[in-house]
Amino acid sequence: MKAKCSFVRSIGRSKIVSGLFYICFVLFSSTALFAHNLWVVGDAKKNGDGSVHLYFEHHVGPGDGGFIGPILKNGKTWLNIPDSSARLIELNEITEDSLKYLGGSTGKIKPPFSIDHKSLYGIYHGRLDFFYGRYIQVTQMKELSEFAESPHLPFQIVPEWKQGKLSLRVKLFSNPYPRAKVYLLSPDGTEKEFIANSKGELVIPGKIAGTYHFASYAFEHDAAGVFNTDAFKGIMYGSTLTLQLPKQQ
Repeated sequence: MKAKCSFVRSIGRSKIVSGLFYICFVLFSSTALFAHNLWVVGDAKKNGDGSVHLYFEHHVGPGDGGFIGPILKNGKTWLNIPDSSARLIELNEITEDSLKYLGGSTGKIKPPFSIDHKSLYGIYHGRLDFFYGRYIQVTQMKELSEFAESPHLPFQIVPEWKQGKLSLRVKLFSNPYPRAKVYLLSPDGTEKEFIANSKGELVIPGKIAGTYHFASYAFEHDAAGVFNTDAFKGIMYGSTLTLQLPKQQ
């Protein structure tokens, strides 16, 4: 991957929203992954110390870190807690036993809270790539409403608790994204594919408590422009959502 540093020609929001988007296929298996995904994990040490990990790998975990440079350079990360303004979190490159990831800290913390990350990766195979990631942890399902939609991420998977079920809405620039494909790695390790309805909505069946990892990709193949003096054709948006959910009460 070839990373760049500045955006010389911007793409108008109306063009992006009205353009033709596609959802790419994503696999989560640790042995058969097709693409890097940007995963954010809050309270990564599970002890309340506020450790934050960001992985940009084929799986949810550290790897060789070969492509994290642009994510570190161009990315921004926010902590969101109830009744408070979002706060930026500084991330740094961490190496442990030859494995690399980005790490930082929110300071001691208890749920509910969420963490957002956005990155402009740069040009890859002639296409301009953007990556977004979210982590949400709650103690009660009703708390999802406080964090459901991020103001920081143009393309995102928005969780909702509706009528005793976990629902998702895929949104692009705050607009519903119809017929989106969303891929899930469940707490039991199974992988599933879902397709949203005409309003960009879908319902996740089954047991709720545990950690869920969702991902979706969108492409605008006709968009074109220049990024740091290099021309590109096509834009890709990748978005992930990690949910840490409690048992139903």
